[in-house]
Amino acid sequence: MRRLHWLVTRPAGRVVGRYGLRTRIHSRDWDPVPSSPVESVPLIAPTPLLIVHGDQDGYFPLDHPRMLAEAAGGHAELWVEHGMGHAEHAARDELLARIGAWAGSAAG
Repeated sequence: MRRLHWLVTRPAGRVVGRYGLRTRIHSRDWDPVPSSPVESVPLIAPTPLLIVHGDQDGYFPLDHPRMLAEAAGGHAELWVEHGMGHAEHAARDELLARIGAWAGSAAG
């Protein structure tokens, strides 16, 4: 996220985005500035929330999902998956089945 933030907020980052990544990023500030995930997650309550995070995620360290789970209070369940990298492309079929089962039971 630090790299993305640099890419979006700095003139040099936008040049890298435009010519290196072929992505144009507008230079205007966000209006309104989006809330952080930690600020937003309590607003989900009382809806059950599942946070799934790989312990090998190269983008977000383990303190990120832990902060989200803490901010959610008792309405979140945190699964830290051993050996998993970042996001859905790192999820195996077994994990996806467990997530599906959790979602089915949470929908109740």
